[in-house]
Amino acid sequence: MTIMLLFHGFVLDIIIIGLLPFLSADAGDKSRLALFPWCLGGYVGFGADKVPNLAPTHRRFIAENAAYAVLRGVPGLFVLYFPELAMPMLLMAVISHFIEAVTIAWEIFAYNAPVDSAPPMTLMGIFASWTLYICMTNPEDYLVVDPTLLSAMQVFVGLTWASWALGVVGVVKKSPAAPSMS
Repeated sequence: MTIMLLFHGFVLDIIIIGLLPFLSADAGDKSRLALFPWCLGGYVGFGADKVPNLAPTHRRFIAENAAYAVLRGVPGLFVLYFPELAMPMLLMAVISHFIEAVTIAWEIFAYNAPVDSAPPMTLMGIFASWTLYICMTNPEDYLVVDPTLLSAMQVFVGLTWASWALGVVGVVKKSPAAPSMS
């Protein structure tokens, strides 16, 4: 879980999403297409023009993911160095996974986002569940687990999977002929 939080928070959200577009527009565009198709811009029926590398909308995506880096990477550091204080941070990480899942699901369901957006939405559910599982099982009593925070985490994991279900409904309702930006 700690490696996932550190990788997802710092490597993915800071290096790949935040720095790569500044180093190479082509590499930034390729990573957006392969990993984050929803940040390419509009969808069919909703302003389908592609957002250029580092245009305002793309920079907002970069800023959003910098915030995710704080909400995901920092809890990984707390688990490593301050496990007695990690539980509130881990709850914030789970909430960040919910926020991303509900946003992706909303874009798939309501705004014709490409179906390639579904795998990252699924990962949000997996990452949130993984964090919850570690907190519930607490191997070797490594963490100090607060029951109230654990209950809140369970609610947000449930909401993350409910968001996923909404996204799946959006995928199913899309016509097979609907073009994707990929």
